[in-house]
Amino acid sequence: MGKYVLNKFLIITLFLTILCSGCGFKEPLIEVLDGNYRYMSGDYTGATISYIKALEKKSYTEWIYYNLGNVYNALGETDAAVEELLRASKTEYQEVLFRTHFNLGNIYFGLGKYEKAIEHYKQSLKANQKEIDAKINLELAVERMEKEKSIEQNQSLIKKQAETFENKEIDTILDYIKEREALVWKLLNQAEPGTSNTDDW
Repeated sequence: MGKYVLNKFLIITLFLTILCSGCGFKEPLIEVLDGNYRYMSGDYTGATISYIKALEKKSYTEWIYYNLGNVYNALGETDAAVEELLRASKTEYQEVLFRTHFNLGNIYFGLGKYEKAIEHYKQSLKANQKEIDAKINLELAVERMEKEKSIEQNQSLIKKQAETFENKEIDTILDYIKEREALVWKLLNQAEPGTSNTDDW
C-alpha cells in the first residue's frame, strides 16, 4: 500500500512538473514538492534542505519562507519559525498573509503571549474574513487574555491583603510586647513596702 501511494505521488509530481514546464513556477516547484512530501513524512531535516534549495531559485520566496516556518515550528524551534513566518508575511499574496499570520497567532497562543496572538489572528482575518478557525482562535485568545488579567488582579489583591494582615499582626505583637515591658518596668521601679530606695552606708 505504501509503495502504491509513493508511486502515485511520484507520478503526480512528474505530471505537475511537465504541466508547469510552460509556466513560471517550475523553477522551485520540484524542491518545494519534495520539501512538502518530506514534511508530511516527518522528515523535517530533508524538508528544510529542500526548501533552502528552493529559496536559491529566488522565486515564490514568501511561500517557501512560510513552509520553512512550519518546519521549524514542527521541530520546536519557535524563534526560527517566527523569523521565517515574519519574512513570509511581507507579501501581496492574501493566502500567504492569512496562513502566515494564523500560524504566528498559534505560536504566540502556545507561548501564552495572548496579546501578540490576538494581533496576528486579526491580521489573518484581514487577509481572509471568512476563515472560521481564525475567528474561533481570536475569541479563545481574547478569553485567555482576560482570564489571565483577572488572575493577575486577584493575585495582586490577595498579596495586598496578606501584607495588610501581616502588618496588622506585627503591630499587634509589638503593642503586646510594649505593654509587657511597661508592666515589667513598672513592677521593677515600684519600691517594696518598708524598704527604701536609698543605700545605707
